[in-house]
Amino acid sequence: MRISTAWAQQLGVNAMQAQQAKMSKTQMQLSSGLKQLSPSDDPSAAARVLDLEKSIEKTSQYQANIFATRGRLNIEESALESSENVIIRVKELTVQALNGTLNASDRLAIKQEVDQLIQELAGLANTKNANGEFIFSGDLSNEPTYVMDPDTGKYVYQGGVHQRALPIGPERQVADGDLGSNVFENIASVSRYKNEDGKRSIFNTLQALSDSLAGDFKPQQATITGDRFLRYGLAGGSSFDLVSDGGTASIALTAEFTNLDALVTEINSQIETQGMKNSMQARTNGNKVEFVSLTTGINSTIKIQNANVFFLDNAGFEEGQSNAADNVFLNEDDLRLNKPEIRRFSTEEVYNANLGNVLTDLDSALDSLLQARTSVGARLRALDDQESQNDKFIIDTRSTLSATQDLDYAEAISRFNLQQMSLQAAQQAFSQVQRLSLFNYL
Repeated sequence: MRISTAWAQQLGVNAMQAQQAKMSKTQMQLSSGLKQLSPSDDPSAAARVLDLEKSIEKTSQYQANIFATRGRLNIEESALESSENVIIRVKELTVQALNGTLNASDRLAIKQEVDQLIQELAGLANTKNANGEFIFSGDLSNEPTYVMDPDTGKYVYQGGVHQRALPIGPERQVADGDLGSNVFENIASVSRYKNEDGKRSIFNTLQALSDSLAGDFKPQQATITGDRFLRYGLAGGSSFDLVSDGGTASIALTAEFTNLDALVTEINSQIETQGMKNSMQARTNGNKVEFVSLTTGINSTIKIQNANVFFLDNAGFEEGQSNAADNVFLNEDDLRLNKPEIRRFSTEEVYNANLGNVLTDLDSALDSLLQARTSVGARLRALDDQESQNDKFIIDTRSTLSATQDLDYAEAISRFNLQQMSLQAAQQAFSQVQRLSLFNYL
């Protein structure tokens, strides 16, 4: 087989270029520290690298969530501890106020401190996290947890009904706060001022104490409250009757209401149209709607009846739901009634009974706060455990990623030196072959 001079030279050039390409690739591997410079080098390894990097990124986000959740829970734990201290101080003042030797001025002095403690507790319930979010407002974290209703003078819950939760693992979420309604609101009560469900908020308990210290024994008004979240209003199609000691009002809601205030305004408008505005009223209670009899004392009653299923389900009432004021304490109008079967209590008896109930309710409030702190502690422990698991997963995954994509420098340097020697040999061979010519021997 005859080989032309041009072909021989081209073969030599091709060999040198091949060695240079190998050296260039090895040099790029050494500079980047990667085995594969492009997905085409090893498609399966490239796909594996993408999966591993995605897992590391996702787990790193879990770790960031853990860091954020831990900070928020620490703030909540501190707020709960301070709230416990407030309740403990109120208990001390209540026991002090039960001392029969105190006069009205002494009780008013205690009331002043109680009022300050109420404001302090409201501030704690409205504690914000580092992002300026209210930690006890749940999914409505930009809304104050408690605000004072100017009509009733009571603190009402304005937060959401769902806890916020952050993912801290592939199949694990942890709530970054507790609902104020669970911590401060739904507390079992023995007081005559309790809600129809037998509960009342810490704020109402403290307000009852403050009123009693001032000698203000307010006669009750019968009230019924829905248990559904109505912040964003109610769709049309509701009808029901409100029956109080003053008469009946038939309500028909055909339009759609976009917020709770608009809903209450329309109901009160229909009550007024039917001449019942002095007998009953609809009002807001936080994010719920409630109906109240405007009379007080033993005759005060309120009832909902003939309601369609839509309203009952969406406003949180029950057919025939009713409430009546108790007979523990009678106002002056009631005292004029000659009803021997009803015992009339003295002001001092009512005062002592109210403060005794306050003490019992304060113990229930402390239990609620303790349960919340216990839950926070459990979640903090869960964060620590999950953080350790995530750290180990990231380390293991990075090890696998390194084995998949990182370059073995010792092997690559040895290969580079070998390729360099091969290139030098090819260059020397080419120079020798290039000098071969028949004309040198003529």
